[in-house]
Amino acid sequence: MSDEVDFMKEHTEALWSLVTELFSDDEQERLRAVVEPKAPDADAVISFDDSLDGPSISHINCNRSGRYAIEDRDIFRPLQYCAMNFTSDKRPDWRNDPEWHTRDLIEMSSLHIESLIKNIGSVLHLPLGAALRNAIVKRKVDSTTWKQIEAFTHIYNDAKHNFSQAKDTHMFSVEDALLAYFVCRRLGSKLYPLADLATDIKIFEKECDEAEKM
Repeated sequence: MSDEVDFMKEHTEALWSLVTELFSDDEQERLRAVVEPKAPDADAVISFDDSLDGPSISHINCNRSGRYAIEDRDIFRPLQYCAMNFTSDKRPDWRNDPEWHTRDLIEMSSLHIESLIKNIGSVLHLPLGAALRNAIVKRKVDSTTWKQIEAFTHIYNDAKHNFSQAKDTHMFSVEDALLAYFVCRRLGSKLYPLADLATDIKIFEKECDEAEKM
Protein backbone atom coordinates (compact mmCIF):
# COMPACT_ATOMS: atom_id res chain seq x y z
CA MET A 1 0.00 0.00 0.00
CA SER A 2 1.38 3.42 -0.93
CA ASP A 3 2.25 6.12 1.56
CA GLU A 4 -0.48 8.28 0.00
CA VAL A 5 -3.17 5.68 0.70
CA ASP A 6 -1.84 5.20 4.23
CA PHE A 7 -2.07 8.95 4.89
CA MET A 8 -5.59 9.15 3.50
CA LYS A 9 -6.77 6.14 5.47
CA GLU A 10 -5.30 7.53 8.69
CA HIS A 11 -6.91 10.93 8.20
CA THR A 12 -10.28 9.53 7.17
CA GLU A 13 -10.48 7.15 10.12
CA ALA A 14 -9.51 9.89 12.59
CA LEU A 15 -12.10 12.28 11.16
CA TRP A 16 -14.92 9.73 11.20
CA SER A 17 -14.03 8.91 14.80
CA LEU A 18 -14.51 12.59 15.67
CA VAL A 19 -17.74 12.72 13.68
CA THR A 20 -19.20 9.87 15.76
CA GLU A 21 -18.46 11.86 18.92
CA LEU A 22 -19.68 15.22 17.67
CA PHE A 23 -22.77 14.41 15.60
CA SER A 24 -25.99 12.55 16.28
CA ASP A 25 -26.82 9.31 14.47
CA ASP A 26 -29.21 11.14 12.15
CA GLU A 27 -26.61 13.78 11.39
CA GLN A 28 -24.00 11.12 10.66
CA GLU A 29 -26.34 9.42 8.20
CA ARG A 30 -26.96 12.70 6.39
CA LEU A 31 -23.27 13.53 6.40
CA ARG A 32 -22.34 10.19 4.83
CA ALA A 33 -24.70 10.89 1.96
CA VAL A 34 -23.14 14.33 1.47
CA VAL A 35 -19.47 13.27 1.44
CA GLU A 36 -19.81 9.90 -0.31
CA PRO A 37 -19.64 11.13 -3.95
CA LYS A 38 -16.16 11.68 -5.36
CA ALA A 39 -17.23 15.22 -6.28
CA PRO A 40 -19.97 16.10 -3.76
CA ASP A 41 -22.74 18.42 -4.84
CA ALA A 42 -22.09 21.91 -3.51
CA ASP A 43 -25.79 22.52 -2.84
CA ALA A 44 -25.96 19.36 -0.71
CA VAL A 45 -22.93 20.53 1.27
CA ILE A 46 -24.50 23.93 1.84
CA SER A 47 -27.83 22.39 2.87
CA PHE A 48 -26.19 20.22 5.54
CA ASP A 49 -24.10 23.16 6.71
CA ASP A 50 -27.22 25.28 7.12
CA SER A 51 -28.66 22.63 9.44
CA LEU A 52 -25.86 23.33 11.95
CA ASP A 53 -25.75 26.23 14.39
CA GLY A 54 -23.46 29.17 13.76
CA PRO A 55 -21.74 30.75 10.75
CA SER A 56 -22.67 28.46 7.88
CA ILE A 57 -21.49 28.90 4.29
CA SER A 58 -24.65 30.78 3.36
CA HIS A 59 -24.80 32.90 6.55
CA ILE A 60 -21.16 33.90 7.19
CA ASN A 61 -21.55 36.77 4.70
CA CYS A 62 -24.18 39.26 3.74
CA ASN A 63 -23.73 40.83 0.30
CA ARG A 64 -20.21 39.27 0.23
CA SER A 65 -19.25 41.04 3.47
CA GLY A 66 -18.54 39.21 6.72
CA ARG A 67 -21.28 39.49 9.33
CA TYR A 68 -18.86 39.48 12.27
CA ALA A 69 -17.35 42.25 14.37
CA ILE A 70 -13.96 43.42 13.11
CA GLU A 71 -12.42 42.42 16.46
CA ASP A 72 -13.20 38.79 15.60
CA ARG A 73 -11.73 38.85 12.09
CA ASP A 74 -9.05 36.23 12.86
CA ILE A 75 -11.75 33.82 14.03
CA PHE A 76 -14.30 34.18 11.25
CA ARG A 77 -12.25 35.23 8.22
CA PRO A 78 -11.08 31.62 7.60
CA LEU A 79 -14.71 30.51 7.26
CA GLN A 80 -15.21 33.10 4.54
CA TYR A 81 -12.43 31.40 2.57
CA CYS A 82 -14.17 28.06 3.10
CA ALA A 83 -17.42 29.54 1.83
CA MET A 84 -15.77 30.75 -1.35
CA ASN A 85 -15.08 27.14 -2.34
CA PHE A 86 -18.82 26.63 -2.71
CA THR A 87 -20.35 29.99 -3.56
CA SER A 88 -17.93 31.76 -5.91
CA ASP A 89 -18.34 32.07 -9.66
CA LYS A 90 -15.66 29.37 -9.96
CA ARG A 91 -17.73 26.80 -8.12
CA PRO A 92 -17.53 24.32 -11.08
CA ASP A 93 -13.81 23.92 -10.23
CA TRP A 94 -14.94 22.05 -7.11
CA ARG A 95 -16.69 19.48 -9.29
CA ASN A 96 -13.93 19.21 -11.91
CA ASP A 97 -10.82 19.09 -9.71
CA PRO A 98 -12.03 18.96 -6.11
CA GLU A 99 -8.86 17.33 -4.76
CA TRP A 100 -6.94 20.57 -5.42
CA HIS A 101 -9.14 22.35 -2.87
CA THR A 102 -8.83 19.79 -0.07
CA ARG A 103 -5.69 21.05 1.67
CA ASP A 104 -6.85 24.68 1.62
CA LEU A 105 -10.27 23.77 2.97
CA ILE A 106 -8.77 21.80 5.85
CA GLU A 107 -6.28 24.53 6.68
CA MET A 108 -8.88 27.32 6.66
CA SER A 109 -11.33 25.24 8.74
CA SER A 110 -8.59 24.53 11.26
CA LEU A 111 -7.57 28.18 11.50
CA HIS A 112 -11.07 28.89 12.79
CA ILE A 113 -10.44 26.55 15.74
CA GLU A 114 -6.87 27.72 16.27
CA SER A 115 -8.02 31.35 16.49
CA LEU A 116 -10.76 30.47 18.97
CA ILE A 117 -8.31 28.61 21.21
CA LYS A 118 -5.86 31.53 21.05
CA ASN A 119 -8.67 33.88 22.03
CA ILE A 120 -9.75 31.70 24.95
CA GLY A 121 -6.21 31.47 26.33
CA SER A 122 -5.05 34.97 25.31
CA VAL A 123 -2.08 33.33 23.59
CA LEU A 124 -2.21 35.01 20.20
CA HIS A 125 1.26 34.02 19.00
CA LEU A 126 1.21 30.28 19.74
CA PRO A 127 0.35 27.54 17.23
CA LEU A 128 -2.68 25.39 17.96
CA GLY A 129 -0.83 22.53 19.67
CA ALA A 130 0.99 24.84 22.08
CA ALA A 131 -2.05 27.07 22.65
CA LEU A 132 -4.15 24.02 23.48
CA ARG A 133 -1.74 23.15 26.30
CA ASN A 134 -1.90 26.61 27.83
CA ALA A 135 -3.08 26.45 31.44
CA ILE A 136 -5.96 28.87 30.89
CA VAL A 137 -7.21 26.89 27.88
CA LYS A 138 -7.02 23.59 29.77
CA ARG A 139 -8.98 25.12 32.63
CA LYS A 140 -11.73 26.64 30.47
CA VAL A 141 -12.23 23.94 27.81
CA ASP A 142 -13.94 20.78 29.04
CA SER A 143 -11.82 17.63 28.86
CA THR A 144 -13.91 15.95 26.13
CA THR A 145 -13.70 18.93 23.78
CA TRP A 146 -10.02 19.39 24.60
CA LYS A 147 -9.25 15.80 23.62
CA GLN A 148 -11.26 16.14 20.42
CA ILE A 149 -9.30 19.22 19.39
CA GLU A 150 -6.03 17.51 20.31
CA ALA A 151 -6.98 14.55 18.10
CA PHE A 152 -7.70 16.94 15.25
CA THR A 153 -4.43 18.86 15.58
CA HIS A 154 -2.27 16.35 13.69
CA ILE A 155 -4.59 16.64 10.67
CA TYR A 156 -4.19 20.42 10.75
CA ASN A 157 -0.42 20.07 11.05
CA ASP A 158 -0.31 17.75 8.04
CA ALA A 159 -2.37 20.21 6.02
CA LYS A 160 0.10 22.99 6.85
CA HIS A 161 3.44 21.22 6.74
CA ASN A 162 3.38 17.71 5.27
CA PHE A 163 3.83 17.24 1.52
CA SER A 164 5.40 13.79 1.65
CA GLN A 165 2.66 11.98 -0.27
CA ALA A 166 3.47 10.36 -3.63
CA LYS A 167 4.35 12.71 -6.51
CA ASP A 168 1.34 14.34 -8.23
CA THR A 169 -1.11 12.99 -5.67
CA HIS A 170 -3.06 14.61 -2.85
CA MET A 171 -2.65 13.85 0.83
CA PHE A 172 -6.32 14.47 1.57
CA SER A 173 -9.45 13.16 -0.10
CA VAL A 174 -12.51 15.29 -0.76
CA GLU A 175 -14.21 13.29 1.97
CA ASP A 176 -11.43 14.26 4.39
CA ALA A 177 -11.77 17.95 3.55
CA LEU A 178 -15.53 18.05 4.02
CA LEU A 179 -15.38 16.05 7.24
CA ALA A 180 -12.67 18.37 8.59
CA TYR A 181 -14.80 21.41 7.76
CA PHE A 182 -17.87 20.02 9.52
CA VAL A 183 -15.85 18.81 12.51
CA CYS A 184 -14.47 22.33 12.89
CA ARG A 185 -17.94 23.83 12.55
CA ARG A 186 -19.22 21.70 15.43
CA LEU A 187 -16.11 22.26 17.56
CA GLY A 188 -16.45 25.99 16.92
CA SER A 189 -19.99 25.95 18.30
CA LYS A 190 -18.67 24.35 21.50
CA LEU A 191 -15.98 27.02 21.87
CA TYR A 192 -17.96 30.21 21.13
CA PRO A 193 -19.34 30.53 24.69
CA LEU A 194 -15.80 30.38 26.06
CA ALA A 195 -14.32 32.98 23.73
CA ASP A 196 -14.46 36.69 24.36
CA LEU A 197 -16.34 37.42 21.13
CA ALA A 198 -17.51 40.85 20.09
CA THR A 199 -19.81 39.16 17.57
CA ASP A 200 -23.32 38.10 18.54
CA ILE A 201 -23.42 34.51 17.26
CA LYS A 202 -27.18 34.78 16.84
CA ILE A 203 -26.60 37.05 13.83
CA PHE A 204 -25.76 33.94 11.82
CA GLU A 205 -29.21 32.48 12.47
CA LYS A 206 -30.88 35.33 10.58
CA GLU A 207 -31.30 36.20 6.95
CA CYS A 208 -29.68 39.42 5.82
CA ASP A 209 -31.73 42.45 6.75
CA GLU A 210 -31.92 45.61 4.67
CA ALA A 211 -29.33 47.42 6.80
CA GLU A 212 -26.75 44.70 6.12
CA LYS A 213 -27.49 44.73 2.40
CA MET A 214 -26.67 48.44 2.10
